[in-house]
Amino acid sequence: MKNLLLSLAVGLPLAFSAAVASAAEPALPHFDKAHTAIVITDPQNDFLAENGKLYGLLADNLKELGTIKNIETLMKTAKSSGVALAVDPLVYNALDVDWSQAGALQRQLLDMKALQRVSLNDPKGFEGSGADFYEPYKTYIYDGKTIVVAPHKMYGPESNDLIYQLRARGIDTVILGGMVANLCVDSHMRALMENGFKVYVVKDAVAAPGADAYKAALVNYGMIANGVLTTKDAVDALRK
Repeated sequence: MKNLLLSLAVGLPLAFSAAVASAAEPALPHFDKAHTAIVITDPQNDFLAENGKLYGLLADNLKELGTIKNIETLMKTAKSSGVALAVDPLVYNALDVDWSQAGALQRQLLDMKALQRVSLNDPKGFEGSGADFYEPYKTYIYDGKTIVVAPHKMYGPESNDLIYQLRARGIDTVILGGMVANLCVDSHMRALMENGFKVYVVKDAVAAPGADAYKAALVNYGMIANGVLTTKDAVDALRK
């Protein structure tokens, strides 16, 4: 009995350590490519271009994570692997400034005319503006195959057609990245989960305004999403 207890005392910590190691390095998910989409929120100049109105808030996190390159890698992988690519921009127009119910951050964005164009059907002043797509991504976005949904107006896709566009194509699984980690990405993750999609967030294809905001986003991803991946994880899983 003494030897049995000793064996248990030695073996249990080892087994626990192995379980923790296994939990820390989960197997890559299997993606049914016909029913999977990569969704990128807000891949726009005001967030990603160095002269963008919001770039300075995100710059440190963008550089630390390699976000800009990682988003492009996801877009390129979507094209090479045959999964759908969808982009969901945040765009305001000139009439939106009169809103009386805007939240605190939304009010700031409206007042500083971030992510703004004259109107959705007027090309005047849009090309190269803060609301326009980040230039290096346009080759993927404008290839005639990418799903470009109507702009959302706050943080999640409740006010646009993203969920309809995905469902109409039989998509039930989303690999999610984009701007901003603790706002639009977090809100899209929640809305998609609430609507029955599997959601995997790519943690180095996002960026947040500072380390604390990024850490808060990671906590939520880990508790809510089906999985949290790196860009390499997502690419490797889609190549299987």
